[in-house]
Amino acid sequence: MAEVLPSGDKIRDYDSRVDPNAPADVAEAQAAKRQKSHSILGHFSLVQIHVITLVLVLASSGLVPFLDLAFALCTTAYIIFLNTSVFKPITKAPPPDVLGKMGLVQRWTLFTALVGLLLPTGYVLGGFVHGDQSALKAATPHLFLLGCQILTENITFRHDGVSLPVRALVPIFYNVRRLFTLVDWVKVDMSKGQESVGMHGAQTGPFSPEQWIMFGRILAASNLLIWTLNLFFFLIPVYLPRAFRKHYEMEFSATESRAKDAPDASQS
Repeated sequence: MAEVLPSGDKIRDYDSRVDPNAPADVAEAQAAKRQKSHSILGHFSLVQIHVITLVLVLASSGLVPFLDLAFALCTTAYIIFLNTSVFKPITKAPPPDVLGKMGLVQRWTLFTALVGLLLPTGYVLGGFVHGDQSALKAATPHLFLLGCQILTENITFRHDGVSLPVRALVPIFYNVRRLFTLVDWVKVDMSKGQESVGMHGAQTGPFSPEQWIMFGRILAASNLLIWTLNLFFFLIPVYLPRAFRKHYEMEFSATESRAKDAPDASQS
């Protein structure tokens, strides 16, 4: 099942890991379930395919600034550099879970998924219906970057060869950049009037022009508030220190283990 996590406003797959101590029939069932979850296009779930489609459509629409396109590419290259040169994986085993099962985190996850991804997607689609070009240009950069963040975090969490610090830095990088796009979105929606809506005062669908403009303002301000709280009160003070602490604990244990094995190897 795919789920958006607050540690980077991300979607990740909880694949059924095969328990080596499980009975043969249970292990086969677990393996079949995991294989089935990866069967769509080889390695992508249905939700991930939708996110990929969203990112590609937005990137090809001409509504995403070149700076944001370049940011996504440069961030990917920098993440690879960090994982291969600076924060290398300690072992080949899957890294431990940093946050654990926290009910508050899961509820925050669902809330950020609704306000940060689903509603802005509907807002962009509604911009076509209402002829609101300013809404499209203002909301698309945030939605594009969030889609790239989701895909990047999904890849880092699916591969055991990605270290914990790199996993923690991915949502921080994207969250910081998205705050700038959200500020621009708020400025645009707070300053525009009914003249920016293409229906010229006529009601289209369930929203009148006044309701549509107010909805955009509330959505933009809510996203700015939510992702500011997510960055400065969760990612930086909670998630990042835990990830680094766990990483260096693993590194210390591995170094200590190698030091103990060295005398045994020399004696043999």
